[in-house]
Amino acid sequence: MRRRSSPSPSNVSSGNEGYDDENTANDGTQGTGANYEQMVKKLVRLALASEYSRQPIRRSDITAKVMAPNTGRQFKHIFEHANDHLRSTFGCEMTELPQKEKVTISQKRAAQRTQTQNPLSSSSKSYILTSTIPASLRTPTILPPPAVPTSASESAYVGLYTFILALIYISPGQSIPESRLEKQLKRMNADNYVLSGEKTEKVLKKMEKEGYILKVRERDGGGEETVDYMVGPRGKAEVGEKGVAGLIRKVWGKLGPERVDLERRGAPKPPARRTSGRRGRNALVEDEADGEDDVDEEEEEEEDTESEDE
Repeated sequence: MRRRSSPSPSNVSSGNEGYDDENTANDGTQGTGANYEQMVKKLVRLALASEYSRQPIRRSDITAKVMAPNTGRQFKHIFEHANDHLRSTFGCEMTELPQKEKVTISQKRAAQRTQTQNPLSSSSKSYILTSTIPASLRTPTILPPPAVPTSASESAYVGLYTFILALIYISPGQSIPESRLEKQLKRMNADNYVLSGEKTEKVLKKMEKEGYILKVRERDGGGEETVDYMVGPRGKAEVGEKGVAGLIRKVWGKLGPERVDLERRGAPKPPARRTSGRRGRNALVEDEADGEDDVDEEEEEEEDTESEDE
């Protein structure tokens, strides 16, 4: 989707370049006429142009650049129709982004006020393109890295933000301190090889701007500022836990018999199950009686020891 030049989202509302009119024939969904089909084509171009630059497809942009005046009620049908064309022609679809997590106290308070004023504000009203191609076909041969700016730099960038997301996901609370992240990037020599000479700080800002990660600043009780990184909305939708798990399996490979044995030894033992019913109650009574007998035996041994000492 980002391998070829594409119009910018700001200019997507003008012209019909980049999309074939034959693919926009009405398929019987609600809404007919040239005006309806034109809005569907505009939404398809907007989605492709936004994904090309890794920008979210916002509902406000759709309203301003796609929808004609007094056609707000047709948004759902136009959205579904455009998604049908994206699936059948480009192998992708528009997926809604999750909302940003509210971490700091001020963010949580602001979210509570918004939720009280508008209970239906749980939607992010932003979308990105996600692939609908079967997993068995998602290979580098069939889906090579985007060629803009170059395939090598794009591959390195995708690998780096996937690696960072994996570090965040496996960290306690799915949050990693800035110092620890910098230490991990320094260990893999990211400045010289992975990032093609670019500074780590600049690339992290790019990831934050594109929604892969979130940078959270917060001051503790002593006034000292702490900086942590969390998974962003695009990181959850594009990579997610399944993508991170796939990366870890690819790196570590299958578990050998020795590792399986170690995992079994290190796994916590399940708690003892208590049986129910009359038989279960009898078993509990017998266990208590056995415990009392053990106590009596210990007391008798202590008395014998005292008598021997005397």
